[in-house]
Amino acid sequence: MNNIRVQFKEFDGPLDLLLSLVDEKKMEITEVSISSVTEPFLGYLDTLEEKDAQELADFLVVAAKLLLMKSRTLLPQFAPEEDDGISLEDQLRLYRRFVDVSKKVNTLWLDDSKKSYGRVEPPVRSDEVIKPENMSQDTMHASMVQLVKRLAPPKPLPETQIDKTVSMKEKIDTLHKLLKKGKEVSFQTLLSDASTKTEVIVSFLAILELVKQKDIYLQQDNHFSDIVIAST
Repeated sequence: MNNIRVQFKEFDGPLDLLLSLVDEKKMEITEVSISSVTEPFLGYLDTLEEKDAQELADFLVVAAKLLLMKSRTLLPQFAPEEDDGISLEDQLRLYRRFVDVSKKVNTLWLDDSKKSYGRVEPPVRSDEVIKPENMSQDTMHASMVQLVKRLAPPKPLPETQIDKTVSMKEKIDTLHKLLKKGKEVSFQTLLSDASTKTEVIVSFLAILELVKQKDIYLQQDNHFSDIVIAST
């Protein structure tokens, strides 16, 4: 087993075991050094029969990568193309950084002189407003002008008008009132109060509806002359 003597213990994961094997041989983290600890890594893998499936799967993934690296070292002419993604070498370097940082954090935590504690009592609030040194009427005015410019709409909305809603029932009632005052009423008289095209159209539809109901009849002496509306 490459003359590496390993005291098997509980490891936090496959990278923890791999880092321990590399450090045991006092090697730098390289692809060659990682592949050289494949056999002791597989030896530790034989002791994981009682581990749960998830943890065992993590170790098996790393073991497969180690065997691939070992085969590349022994048979470089048959080495497949590099896989995409982070290599085992980079993963181990990153894991070492986490281990080193965790040790430093633990040392700082155990040092009482470098510990800090939260405030027990809330901070005392001042009874008066302390204005900033650069605050003046001019600066407040300039800030307010900038704020108002930001709040102004970028483009004013176009003005428009909405026609008054006119129902056919209203026009029918109006026509009935005019006919009660006199036996006949002209179409121009009916449209005298109309202010929009919509009202003219609704008035004409009201006349057609009353003709359909045989409540009125229409009379026109000549082409394009005024229409006379009379009750039946």
